[in-house]
Amino acid sequence: MEIYKYIADLFRYPTAESLKSIQRVSEILAEKDIVLASKFEPFVEFHSNKEITSLEEHYIKIFDVQAICHLDIGYIIFGDDSKRGRFLYHIKEEQEKIGNDCGSDLADFLPNMLTLIAKTENRDLAEELSVSILLPVLAKMNQKLESENSIFNIPIEILISLLEMDFNNSEYEAVKIGTKEKPNFLNHYVTGIDKSLFERKKFKGKK
Repeated sequence: MEIYKYIADLFRYPTAESLKSIQRVSEILAEKDIVLASKFEPFVEFHSNKEITSLEEHYIKIFDVQAICHLDIGYIIFGDDSKRGRFLYHIKEEQEKIGNDCGSDLADFLPNMLTLIAKTENRDLAEELSVSILLPVLAKMNQKLESENSIFNIPIEILISLLEMDFNNSEYEAVKIGTKEKPNFLNHYVTGIDKSLFERKKFKGKK
């Protein structure tokens, strides 16, 4: 799960230190999946060949001023609905458990969410957040990034591939985005996943 900690840095405001995390992601991918490593190369080259000011401008264009693509996960799912407050409250609790200082960003800021997944010892929590929340949100983000021809669609697509590999055959259910339909899983304390999923996991484990 170490790679998620470094991928998190790819979505933070660029600094002179950003290249270190980009290089580390490249190294881990080379060991993990040569196809993904090759796919990541244009992102590496993009950051290697541009001045920091150009990188800052591109980041601001995509994630800040025009808000082409939001990085606050709860906002993408819930918008200004009160459910987002509940979601944020519990995500903040989990961030505090792992000692993650979210700084001036919210607990559901994508880099903070990835840090949580990388550091938590609660495998079920990591799986639930990845499958139920991050994968559908990342798919939505990828659509916007592709429409803008942004280089950031590369780490998003790689992140989707990694999460799908790490949590293959998960029983968790993806949250529906952009619909007013009430989800049928509102019992779980973070994402609303039906607790019966935990019971089925336990039952499977006893076989």
